[in-house]
Amino acid sequence: MTPDAVTDRPGTEALRPRAGAVAVVPLRAGGKTRLAGVLGAAERERLVTVLARHVVTALLAEVPVLVVTGDPGFAARALGPDPRLRLVPQPADRPGLNAAVALGREAAVAAGAGRVLVAHADLPLLTPADVRALLAPAAPVVLAPDRAGEGTNALVLDAGARGFAFRFGPGSRAAHAAEAARLGLGVQLVRRPGTAADLDTPEDWAALPGDVRDRLRSAVVSLRR
Repeated sequence: MTPDAVTDRPGTEALRPRAGAVAVVPLRAGGKTRLAGVLGAAERERLVTVLARHVVTALLAEVPVLVVTGDPGFAARALGPDPRLRLVPQPADRPGLNAAVALGREAAVAAGAGRVLVAHADLPLLTPADVRALLAPAAPVVLAPDRAGEGTNALVLDAGARGFAFRFGPGSRAAHAAEAARLGLGVQLVRRPGTAADLDTPEDWAALPGDVRDRLRSAVVSLRR
């Protein structure tokens, strides 16, 4: 396996995912303060719900999903019931994004998952085809960088990759690759529009296609009614 190989060729979406994968989505109520210049506070709160629903729906088309959250009531209201969706409460003594993802991995492995797919809850272009593309490579670690190529918007990890520490945050793509190298694990990159586009800043908002921005605004407005 060649480290840092890239999966972005046409036809990737036709590949079927490897069996036994479970997705983990960390979800926090509120936030998105860097979008204050684009959306008001109430709109930002509703946007979190709209994005989370979109991401979870795309994932559920292919794999079961564990949502890790410090606010299970919010998550239940935002996502609704689904037999393939499970909420994992994040206790106050294990705060933060990396702790949330680690909790999700623990729950997924305990449930028998052979691979764990971590995806952020703010990927407005994510599709089931992107999920299949993430799960197609056989590498122990699969990374999907953000638009700038510096962050990690999604990650797939073999359940047997014990000792792998999640490094989400600034520069996480390089940090995750270094963590894999420390453990002697092969890495493959997946670069697709659906995994590259997250939504944290006004620049992220401006980079979205106009029809996607319109769809998000319409969904946010509909939640207000």
